[in-house]
Amino acid sequence: MKRIAWALCVASLAAGTARAEGLDWEVAESAEAAAPVRVARNLRDGVLGLGDAFFDANTAVFGSFALLASQLCMAASDGIGLVDDNPLSEHVTKGIVSKNLAKVAYLWHLAGAESLLGSHGLEQERWAAGPVAELNPLLSDEDVSELEGPLPLDPLAFVGEATFHADTYRPHAPFVDLGAALVADGVLRPAASLLRIAQLPESADAVDARATDWFRRALGWGW
Repeated sequence: MKRIAWALCVASLAAGTARAEGLDWEVAESAEAAAPVRVARNLRDGVLGLGDAFFDANTAVFGSFALLASQLCMAASDGIGLVDDNPLSEHVTKGIVSKNLAKVAYLWHLAGAESLLGSHGLEQERWAAGPVAELNPLLSDEDVSELEGPLPLDPLAFVGEATFHADTYRPHAPFVDLGAALVADGVLRPAASLLRIAQLPESADAVDARATDWFRRALGWGW
């Protein structure tokens, strides 16, 4: 129940943040509308939803492969670090190759993480985690971390002093993210759009919510 309450707080604050920021693609429309207008809106949202799912899928696919590239770069950094950043060579080479590979790995990680979060609107929930923590000072660092989600990792996970940067390999499996994106954006969300076109908006909303929840869990949010 505590996690559900946190999730509701984050979602409500995220919605408030979105309204305050005035996201460019959000259009304010009156909830009170005649039946023909509602039918037209459902048709419009259903057709546009098909395109939106396609573009979000592309963004999520890029994010998945960017995260994989990050882990490969980090593996190369850790491997080369055994040569140019061991207790003896660090006084000579100062890890010149391994440290730069680690920086590249972090940049790939950041690009991938933001692509995955942005493709499904989860970045709004992450932005809202800070205000949630401020509202409840009794939350521990672990609780706040759970609210923020596992992505993106702290930069020190990549460049902090260590022989093997284990945390950079553990937050998720890129191909799990890829599979979740294909299911969510290739199956569930298009199905929701078709339901919307068929004038079943409540069912469409439920399927859309299931798709987002599926994707969230794949990223390790676990709500």
